[in-house]
Amino acid sequence: MAAARSWADLINDMVTEIAVRLPCPMDRARMDLVCQDWRPGVALARDAHPPPPRLPSLLLSPGDATGVYCYLSGRRAHSTYPGARHFGSFDGAWVFLAYGQTHGHRLLNATTGESHALPDLFKTGEEDLIHPMAILAATLSHPPDENEMECVAGAVVTYQPDDAAPRRRHIAFWRPWSLIACCDVVPDAPVGPGFEPEDVVYHGDSFHFLTRGEHVLACTPILDADGAMLANLSELFRFENEGRGYDDGFVRARYIVASRGELLMVVRLAPKPDAPTSSFKVFRMSRREMPGGAADEYFWSELDALGGRMLFVGRGCSRSYEVDRYPGFRDGIYFLDEGTFYDDEMMFRRVDQRQYPCSDIGKWSKGPPPHVDHYFPEQGPSNSSPPAWLLH
Repeated sequence: MAAARSWADLINDMVTEIAVRLPCPMDRARMDLVCQDWRPGVALARDAHPPPPRLPSLLLSPGDATGVYCYLSGRRAHSTYPGARHFGSFDGAWVFLAYGQTHGHRLLNATTGESHALPDLFKTGEEDLIHPMAILAATLSHPPDENEMECVAGAVVTYQPDDAAPRRRHIAFWRPWSLIACCDVVPDAPVGPGFEPEDVVYHGDSFHFLTRGEHVLACTPILDADGAMLANLSELFRFENEGRGYDDGFVRARYIVASRGELLMVVRLAPKPDAPTSSFKVFRMSRREMPGGAADEYFWSELDALGGRMLFVGRGCSRSYEVDRYPGFRDGIYFLDEGTFYDDEMMFRRVDQRQYPCSDIGKWSKGPPPHVDHYFPEQGPSNSSPPAWLLH
């Protein structure tokens, strides 16, 4: 009987073929470490067949640690780091964290360990009053490690105007070195029912905030030569279909996503408020020119199909990817369990009382037939954070 051959005897062509079928760069790096004789084949795969851009990883914090689960690796855990409340991320492995739940906000690079303090205070335009704030969703205009002079953060925050008043949601901006965030825009941002901010994305040269009434407020930061923020010029896009209902069920969340040079609104639905996600609707931001010099009208036009897109939705960190760059993947919407976004009390509770749900995580496919595949159904609630995406 012939002796079993060693794995080191695999020919380079075969090693290369195996490595090409590993879309995750981290998996290729681990394969490179398994056997020294495989390295030429893995290097050939890297040079001749570079992997596609990494898809977002899932951040889950069931206890005191956050697990990083990679979708390109079949949702396997790649690493862990100390748990904290996550409220967004940015390309290049930048993660927004609150180590004290409602304070101790920081921006951390999960790859390099670089860290920046973020504001815990918020200045309103009303007599320049300063309030403690909690950041709910945030994004950046540019990476701080590449374009610090151009980098501005835009966020959805909550604060309490006074001890007797309920908490309010507002938009906020700051520079990397700022200790206090501000909400100053010109003209003033609208407030009241229908204008509570739900999500934010940086698109073109502006932050775009999606509101509960499905309007969009675009804010463009104006900086001086030294990088100081002089103002934020705002433009409100009012949409004609405000207040419409959805026959498919209860609206769990709305997201704004930049895709193929345009803005999409993704609406997440469930049969009832406490039920798991059941379906999605996707709309394109459209404009209708009006005759006679009248102001243009804006409306959300529903898409019949995703058209080769994979959408990863999460407040402050939604992204669109092209399916044809990821063999084996299909159109769909990947989503997180963000059921506590409008529970203003959750982050203020004691550690033994906080219950961030982490089970309604999965992918929705339009079909046919339309269906939801839930991931990590065994995942219990977290006492530190809802799930989040890590953008590589």
